[in-house]
Amino acid sequence: MQNNVPESIWADGVPEKINESDVLNLENLVAMATDYLMKNVVIPGGFKIDDGFPRKEIPNIVMKKDGTTYAVVICPSVYPKYTVINNDLRLKLVDACKKRNTIALMAPVGYKSIDDQRAEAGLALKGDVFKTTFPGFLVLTDEKEQSMELRPDNLLRP
Repeated sequence: MQNNVPESIWADGVPEKINESDVLNLENLVAMATDYLMKNVVIPGGFKIDDGFPRKEIPNIVMKKDGTTYAVVICPSVYPKYTVINNDLRLKLVDACKKRNTIALMAPVGYKSIDDQRAEAGLALKGDVFKTTFPGFLVLTDEKEQSMELRPDNLLRP
């Protein structure tokens, strides 16, 4: 019987020398998070994707379900950090969504290396293997300051 668990191309621990080209950048992380969401949340959740999505620009995904349209901004994070949408962008997105009768969502997708030392160092290296977390979509509001705390009462879980 074959073992289908992916293996990292990196030896255990933090490499002595890391080239900039070895590190996943924001574009790489957004692409990984988009792929994860599409395969594990959006398509299995029965959402219909608008033409031209997913994409690199914000919103990254526009999807529909049961007559409701959602605009999703993907915020990937590398453990131990947590990335959120900034207030200016959030307010612009929510305003644009209101004009289109669309709900604005933030998709916080977290990555943590399966290697404890790389995880604690906050490293996201190309060819590594990650644990992926997605607690649910955070519904964005037009409050002047919105809490980005992920609580069961403010998450949308399709």
